[in-house]
Amino acid sequence: MMVRQWVTGNSVAVTGSCLGLLSLPFGWLTLKASRLTAGTSLRLWDAFSWGVAAAIIVLWLLCLALSLAERDKRHAITIGITANAILILTFIFAGPAANRLTATGAEFARVSLSAGVWVTVAAVYMLVFAARQSLPDYRVWQNLISWTGLAAVVILLFTGWLNNISVVQEFLGRESRFQQELVKHIFLFGGSVIAGTIIGIPLGIWAARNRRAERPIFYFANITQTIPSLALFGLLIAPLSALSFAFPVLREFGIRGVGAAPALIALIIYSLLPIVRNTFVGLRQLDPAVIDAGLGMGMSRPQVFRRLEVPLAAPLVLEGVRTASVQAVGLTAVAALIGAGGLGWFVFQGLGQAAPDLIILGAIPIIVLALFVDAVMRTIVRVSTPKGLATGTS
Repeated sequence: MMVRQWVTGNSVAVTGSCLGLLSLPFGWLTLKASRLTAGTSLRLWDAFSWGVAAAIIVLWLLCLALSLAERDKRHAITIGITANAILILTFIFAGPAANRLTATGAEFARVSLSAGVWVTVAAVYMLVFAARQSLPDYRVWQNLISWTGLAAVVILLFTGWLNNISVVQEFLGRESRFQQELVKHIFLFGGSVIAGTIIGIPLGIWAARNRRAERPIFYFANITQTIPSLALFGLLIAPLSALSFAFPVLREFGIRGVGAAPALIALIIYSLLPIVRNTFVGLRQLDPAVIDAGLGMGMSRPQVFRRLEVPLAAPLVLEGVRTASVQAVGLTAVAALIGAGGLGWFVFQGLGQAAPDLIILGAIPIIVLALFVDAVMRTIVRVSTPKGLATGTS
């Protein structure tokens, strides 16, 4: 009975462990004669060695056993440490394996990470997430479990340990372009979320204060969310092109049919709904007795808004900003199709060239950036939550 209850409550850990074991029969490395050829897939024991394969299998079995055991702090910490150990071992041995395979291969041979590695990374993330959820009162352990494996992989990248992995070679050949597109990506999603916040919060306040304004505001915000991102980018090309031709001075500010201008406008529109909705709900859910108490103490309406409503609604409003931020990181990738740049440029270049590693070079940083933005915004939400409110919700 205890085991059944634990599995039901911690299904993420069990699923992650099973997914990790399922990754073992897949290919882990692919040896290709060049960056565009299909190549030969190598399983874990062929790519590394039987000893390394046995160690990884044992670690996955340990994770599964711990996932099926009675849950406590020690089990969660051990699962998190074991998951990080699997991630670190995978990349530590991937580097030398790539060196050996490229040395014995053709002149332009490449070694790519295959499905087994990517499934392993996904499984490790699930276990790390499950371990974090089981340690809500242990911030130090949460951070260690969350960042140790990623930090180790970053160190391996900066020390050149993984230089013979194909995706790293793609980066080394385009390092300056990668930095340029990364800056564009951050500018596009950051600028759109800031502008969306400046516009969305007043609209949410207006909707909460005026029932006549509520319906048109939410109608616009909801209807724009149903438009596919690429279609919205395309719809903005014609009017912006017409404006730039009618008023040539706009071109000096970068406003034209393609480029950053339509991308920013579309991303701002997409960011409005979560911000407007959370601002509206944050203000509407406040207990009227709190407002009456503030007015009864002699506060003016602006003072009640500033001292009571804003602090109490702020956590939910910031949750809307967090949702919009993470959403914008992904949507910005599509902006590369209209000449706005960003990390999506690598994704679409890779699709056009049938180069999977170039696609990964754009996709992985987008995922990491989204996770980083989410972590930062969660911290901001936690810090901005009043202590009494945080205690009440916990």
